[in-house]
Amino acid sequence: MSQDLRSYLDLVESKDELVRISAPVDPRHEVTALVAKLARERRRRPVLLLENVKGSALPVVTNLHASRRRMALAMNAEPRGVQQAFLKAMERPVAPVVVDTGPVKEVVRTGADVDLLALPQIVHHGADAGPYITAAISFAKDPEDGTWNCAYNRLMIMGKDRTSIHITASKHLWEFYQKAEARGEALPVAFAVGVHPAIGLGALAIGSIDEDERAIMGGILREPLELVRCETSDLLVPAHAEIVLEGEIVPGERTPEGPFSEFTGYSLGERQREVVRYNAVTMREGALFHDIAVAQVDHLLLSTIPMESNLYRAVRAIVPSVAAVRVPAPYSCYVAINQRVPGQAKNAILAVLGADMYIKRVVVVDHDVDIFDDREVAWALGTRCQADRDITVISNTRGSDLDPSTDSDGYTAKWGVDATAKPSLAEYTPRNRIPRDVLERIDLDKLGL
Repeated sequence: MSQDLRSYLDLVESKDELVRISAPVDPRHEVTALVAKLARERRRRPVLLLENVKGSALPVVTNLHASRRRMALAMNAEPRGVQQAFLKAMERPVAPVVVDTGPVKEVVRTGADVDLLALPQIVHHGADAGPYITAAISFAKDPEDGTWNCAYNRLMIMGKDRTSIHITASKHLWEFYQKAEARGEALPVAFAVGVHPAIGLGALAIGSIDEDERAIMGGILREPLELVRCETSDLLVPAHAEIVLEGEIVPGERTPEGPFSEFTGYSLGERQREVVRYNAVTMREGALFHDIAVAQVDHLLLSTIPMESNLYRAVRAIVPSVAAVRVPAPYSCYVAINQRVPGQAKNAILAVLGADMYIKRVVVVDHDVDIFDDREVAWALGTRCQADRDITVISNTRGSDLDPSTDSDGYTAKWGVDATAKPSLAEYTPRNRIPRDVLERIDLDKLGL
């Protein structure tokens, strides 16, 4: 499988799902406005290639992930098989390989030639404090044992060679930085911007701190991810990336960051964040700048696929008869199980809440409920659930620092609802059923319907 963004864009364009826009586009609000207006007024979510973005020579690619079908294309899978394809990649990772060079080395700028202001200065929403890089995938190593981590981290551009960085507390990059800062050392980090979506999906895999996301990327690609060495550190980055930003997270320094309008749909206020200083920028000739359309389907679907796969794996370890897992909205999860013994629904709730810090609401239903139909889930809640018996609340847990409802930076309560039939589905009041033979003999075409 190809490992570069351009080959994937060619594939998407061949499916008539890419729109090129040659008219000038203002990076301040207009990029996000185009994505939002197309979805609201035309019900369309194509990939957009903006060829003339004011203030920069680099074209912008956005709305890349706004279709489950396109994500399936990136994984060489069918849309209904995306979750299983991701699980297979997690369970059968493919180790990366180091190559001597790659397209990302076609242009190399170091020292005084580094200029982040030459990148498209995209401001996504009205209250945002400034331009952000939203599609930056970090590549970093534990300073003590060399364990690798990849993740998406938002970067607010603060000058030619400086950004802030949002690092989620207690996540793996945060652990690496805590160790480096305690030693008074900077943490080397490199950010890839503009990669094949399989690489982006792999970066969002959730697992143990010693689980190498680069090998999961290889599992999705079904071949080893090709990596090249950075110019100013020993970090390894995707050889076929459009752009790589090489830098280091500075010890002991914080800066005001935000407000920024996040995936939750809310603008979160200014906070103190870590600082990244940049030493080099490498890129392809004619590089494309990838932007994630914040709080749009592009943003939400990208993280949903890895999250659902991880949660399915977590529930399956406790409840082997799990049928399906869905993340329908921020901080929420639906689980369908074939409950063989009492108590498995509550076990599934606990498995989900423990497996992902972002999830704070879980609804568990029987396997006869289609969790991809919100009306069915609401029906199960209304007809199989008693609040005083079936709701579990867990206080004082670590959650998301992007949740605007928390009283203090990510310290939250979580809750789960057992909406399964009691004492069992087999013993519960039977559902209305239309005889199968009647449904089969009704011919809507003959009836002119």
